[in-house]
Amino acid sequence: MKNNKEKGFVLWFTGLPCSGKTTVADRVAVKLKEEGLKIERLDGDIVRESLTSDLGFSKEDRDENITRIMFVSKLLSRNGVGVITTFVSPYQKTRSKVRKETTNFIEVFVDCPPAECEKRDVKGMY
Repeated sequence: MKNNKEKGFVLWFTGLPCSGKTTVADRVAVKLKEEGLKIERLDGDIVRESLTSDLGFSKEDRDENITRIMFVSKLLSRNGVGVITTFVSPYQKTRSKVRKETTNFIEVFVDCPPAECEKRDVKGMY
């Protein structure tokens, strides 16, 4: 029988660019690893450098980006790994699909005013 430390999950951080998703998720990942959990981090910027480098930012490409991430998250979470993701993922329908397809999905909206996100922007997105 599995104990609680072997149950996979997906902790899905979403919110505006520069809202603090990565900062918060990285800290959560460290704490959970300290508790002995198997954790993988999937970050939007890193995933777009490799797994989804062929995609742009149209609605169709954003949906495909999340579909690929969902596939990886599904494999990891069903095998006892905690997956912590950080993606803008603006479409509720797409996030709902991830919720249905993965194990123990928890969505976390990082709420930050657009003006503050703009202040934090180092990539020139705003």
